[in-house]
Amino acid sequence: MPDRITIVIPGKPFGKQRPKFDPRSGRAYTPDATVSFEQTVRELAAKQLTTPLEGPISMTLEAVFVPAKSWSKKRRAAALGTLHTQKPDLDNIEKAILDGLNRIAFADDQQVADVRKRKRWGEREETIVTLEVAS
Repeated sequence: MPDRITIVIPGKPFGKQRPKFDPRSGRAYTPDATVSFEQTVRELAAKQLTTPLEGPISMTLEAVFVPAKSWSKKRRAAALGTLHTQKPDLDNIEKAILDGLNRIAFADDQQVADVRKRKRWGEREETIVTLEVAS
């Protein structure tokens, strides 16, 4: 079993959405986009892990966003590598990732004892997650 894995989730970083409420049934439900994203995260993690990591886990999360095509070349070049301060919120991105990794990368997300996270501008939309058994 590896002590460290890196999962690259292609596409625009996704923030977990709030539960929706169905007034007809009176029940809350998770939006389809959130369910789909978390399933993608599970599938990508399952390709690297046959059993969940054990013990305390350190997680590094990097959400990379691409500047809008409407930006000038100068503005785009200046933005690359700098911090991203627009939506989605970083904590919502983290929640979607942790929920997707539950029972695949770790038995429960309470094992994640150390988190380093950031959003930045880059050339390719992706979310890079590194999990490591903490010592």
